[in-house]
Amino acid sequence: MNTFETLTMPGRRLGLRPSDPNRPVLELSRILAAAPPPHPLAADHLTQVTDWGLYENDQYGDCGPAAVANSRKLVTRILAGAEESPTQAEVFDLYRASGNPDFDPDTGAGDNGVEMATMLAAVRNAGLGGVRSLAEAKVDVTDLDEVRAAIAIFGFLLLGCDLEIAQHAQTDSGLWDYQPSQEWGGHAVLAGAYTSAPSGADVEVVTWAEVVGTTDVFWRRQVTEGWVCIWPEAVGTTQFQQGIDVAALNADYQALTGRPGPFPVGAAGMRVS
Repeated sequence: MNTFETLTMPGRRLGLRPSDPNRPVLELSRILAAAPPPHPLAADHLTQVTDWGLYENDQYGDCGPAAVANSRKLVTRILAGAEESPTQAEVFDLYRASGNPDFDPDTGAGDNGVEMATMLAAVRNAGLGGVRSLAEAKVDVTDLDEVRAAIAIFGFLLLGCDLEIAQHAQTDSGLWDYQPSQEWGGHAVLAGAYTSAPSGADVEVVTWAEVVGTTDVFWRRQVTEGWVCIWPEAVGTTQFQQGIDVAALNADYQALTGRPGPFPVGAAGMRVS
């Protein structure tokens, strides 16, 4: 039995291992330009992509790399004007670089899922399809204002969830809501839209190449972690320059990595109290 799945459900595989709570990471709350962060009441970036990739997450526990690959599709579509779709081979290469060096899709060997921070470090150091991220920062998923601001600034958010068997049927209906049932396991998804609605669907996610809404109750009980992955295309945007304290980001990046931060500081990189 896999450590990330209590049950193997044909056609929908999980693949997220718990994060190390003691691992030093960048925190989004420290680098936002204002607190609470301003953001639109609603945002929807997901409708701009119509061909979300499954990336064989129906057979293997590569949900984390699949979510990262779909984030590239989204970011290049909304910021570069031309969608780039990572290949299946590139997704499997990221899966191997994320702690599964012996993964073999022909035999299923080495299919051990990912830990989110380890995978995002691999995206920064090794890249996906020849493109490296600049940094990654952890989001406080208990603060929905921060979650929504992250989606507004970066276009997406990578999430870790603890799914229960109820979510298998709920995926077909298009809405994940908390319903006590048997534990299923850890899963990584891509968030890219929110409504701020107090009931029904609020944050929408991409999972198994489908868009599914999530309720705030599901969020409070079953979303365990969130991350922004800073792709190069994001840095020059107005929302990044206005929403992020770039000087603080560079300082925290250097404190964490020992290397100077790669982000240009402009007039917008000043914290607003």
